[in-house]
Amino acid sequence: MTQKPKAKKPAKPHKDFPLFAHAAGVWAKKVKGKVYYFGPWDDPQAALKQWNESKDEILQTGLKPGKPSDATTVADVVNHFLTFKQDQVATGQLAERTFHRYQTGCGTLVAYFGRNRPVADLRPTDFADYRRHMSKRWGAVALSNEIQIVRSVFKYAYEVDLLERPVKFGPGFKKPTAKALRLNQSRKGPQHLTALQIRKCLDVAPVNSKAMILLAINGGLGNTDIAELTMAAIDLPTGWMNYPRPKTGTARKIPLWPETIAAIKEVLQHRVAPIDPDDKALVFIGQRGQNYRGNHKGYRVHQETKRVFKKAGIPERSFYDLRRTFETEAEASRDLAAVQAIMGHAPPANDMSARYRQHVHDERLQAVTDHVHAWLFENDNN
Repeated sequence: MTQKPKAKKPAKPHKDFPLFAHAAGVWAKKVKGKVYYFGPWDDPQAALKQWNESKDEILQTGLKPGKPSDATTVADVVNHFLTFKQDQVATGQLAERTFHRYQTGCGTLVAYFGRNRPVADLRPTDFADYRRHMSKRWGAVALSNEIQIVRSVFKYAYEVDLLERPVKFGPGFKKPTAKALRLNQSRKGPQHLTALQIRKCLDVAPVNSKAMILLAINGGLGNTDIAELTMAAIDLPTGWMNYPRPKTGTARKIPLWPETIAAIKEVLQHRVAPIDPDDKALVFIGQRGQNYRGNHKGYRVHQETKRVFKKAGIPERSFYDLRRTFETEAEASRDLAAVQAIMGHAPPANDMSARYRQHVHDERLQAVTDHVHAWLFENDNN
């Protein structure tokens, strides 16, 4: 997915300006740990006016004054939605990564329709035009995600009485069909690495990248998993990792290979001091003292390992393909429940076996990673 570069946050108009520039492209104010959103960066005076008109009620009740439904704007809907989602993050109901994804989607929505556009004026043809606009930027999967975000925003607005009636999206604002998603997947081609390709990557990878690659193929860790991995999650003497998946919060217990443990030890030996003291618990710190989160969670992991893939002669591959490869090869162990436990997959609500299963025994987890280890290192034909 191609994204436009992020705009630089503006400075405050003057030192006494009560609002701060929020990453969502608007001025905001934090009151008692809760963030309230106001006007766009390019109109600080309008944002200040909104704050002055709202602050008494916010300070007294914690609620931002509403508007009559027919005057509710796109910005009103987005601001309320993001505030609600931020509350979910604070209470552990929503991953911060997912919140940032909502922020990006809401920013795109506001940029297209305009923050002051009354929601009551939006017609099905407007949403059909918006879908065409998005389809020029994104592929089928990303487009499907964006459409879902838009629908969620307006559904929330109706459910909390910001709108008197549900928004009509019309037939032109539907997600890509299952067929379109399959064709999109086919065009990408295989997203699997051979054992030989992975070994070539390990041969040419620098210290950090080597450990990242081993963690990905040993336990199915993704970009964000790597970027947010803390030393507390790894017990090097026992060779086990206990690390809930950041995306879903699902518990994971992963047995580590000797090669992975050795690579992590080497990372810690060469690890530079982080620039940000808050990063001191992270396993991976770049050579310049930066973490690997970046503006997009885990994107620096992708950047660093992409250079390794190119050097190994497979520039078309990405770091996340290692997670896909682990899943593919691990399933050959024929213990799907153990594979899902290592991957951190959240089971569907109707999976009764998963609901009753209290844990997966260590021996089963070990058997899965042993199987992948044998595939990677013990068969020269892979």
